[in-house]
Amino acid sequence: MAEVKTDSSRYPLHPVQVRSARHHVEQVLRDWGVGDSATDAVGYIACELASNAVRHARTSRGREFGLTLRLLENIVRVEVRDPDPTLPADIAQEEDLEADGGRGLLIVDRLASSWGSAPEVLGKTIWADIPLEIAAAGADRTAPLCVEGTS
Repeated sequence: MAEVKTDSSRYPLHPVQVRSARHHVEQVLRDWGVGDSATDAVGYIACELASNAVRHARTSRGREFGLTLRLLENIVRVEVRDPDPTLPADIAQEEDLEADGGRGLLIVDRLASSWGSAPEVLGKTIWADIPLEIAAAGADRTAPLCVEGTS
């Protein structure tokens, strides 16, 4: 059985931290030997989930979001936990690919083999499973790169 690799980090709920989280994800995946195309796709998904936590978490100042990566054989699981208990609405009702924004979960849905949410004692976790072969094939389909907090 293959060794499970795990990395966890925490960031303040602030837009500039999304970019830091994405860079951290990309560095960890390179250290784990994950290919560039798959690293780009996983980084994009992590960025979208972190952006959603920063934009939509209705919490007091000083709170954080957590980001966990798990590598098991050919799947990377990305988990983003934030202190807001509100679970994401049905993406078919909430997002429109033709809109200027608000399509992140639709892209996550297309790149990940599965994704979902789980309530926590405090807040929630949104997760996505990305098979490395799907991530590599889908990396070119990902719309503009998520760069929250860079403007």
